[in-house]
Amino acid sequence: MRILVAEDDAASRILLETALTKWGYQVVSAPDGLSAWKLLQADNAPSIALLSWMIPGVSGVELCARVREQQRELNPYLVVLTTEGQKADLVLALDAGADDYLTKPFDSAELGARLRVAKRSIVLQRDLIATRRVAHYRSLHDSSTGALNRVAVLRALSEALAAGETVTVAIVSPDDYKLVQERQGAECAEAVMRALVQCVRRVAPNAAIGRYSPDQLLLVLQGQDLAIGLDIAERVRHAVRQSSFEAASGTATPVTVSGGLASGESGVSPELMLCYADTALCGARAAGDTVEAFAFGSQWPGSAA
Repeated sequence: MRILVAEDDAASRILLETALTKWGYQVVSAPDGLSAWKLLQADNAPSIALLSWMIPGVSGVELCARVREQQRELNPYLVVLTTEGQKADLVLALDAGADDYLTKPFDSAELGARLRVAKRSIVLQRDLIATRRVAHYRSLHDSSTGALNRVAVLRALSEALAAGETVTVAIVSPDDYKLVQERQGAECAEAVMRALVQCVRRVAPNAAIGRYSPDQLLLVLQGQDLAIGLDIAERVRHAVRQSSFEAASGTATPVTVSGGLASGESGVSPELMLCYADTALCGARAAGDTVEAFAFGSQWPGSAA
């Protein structure tokens, strides 16, 4: 774990560096407040900072305040170093954002104990951040395929339309999803959807991809017109045809997909676009393994199987 020693007194700084290095810390030092501030602003800022109260340039208290103003997800653990006569001013340091304090000359056992408290605090914060990130990811993604969930992909569509660009949506669905589910089981059907998501990601890496329904993926193509959307959907269809989907039993499962597309701009409701795309998908399925699309007011020819 990296630790910053911001101390202008050379003797105190060397004493701290020696002790911290002996305990296994990676030590970086700063002889003044400005140097310390540069280190604390860096992306790889030390996890713990020992800040002298009276360090020149920027005081330890000011450094605490500046660090807290950054409002990072994880700030360094700040320990202010004071002399015995400055204890009355510790309230200022704690109010400014210091996590702890240590008086000089420091006691080695006390320093070690306070640093262990700092390490526990940092580990707990990292665990909380990781847990929060996992929860956030799960709130936006389908647990089976890793694609966006229905709520998230519909939000992506609304945001894309609000941006004022042309937006094309594509609903892509395996033609025999329910048949696969009935004959080979739910897990095999889910494996087909996972493989379809991976296929779509390879063909359209910049699209927002979400699970619109159990057997449908919704692609949101921001800044792409209907012609580009048709090309992407056709490439997905052909890629799926050339892929091998294996069932849980190890047998190959032939899969084809159909797609329905619609395109619009700001002012068109997401619901209307989805209605057009769903209508096009129904037409494509009736024709069998094709892609069809509607522009508002006119039908675009679908692609033959």
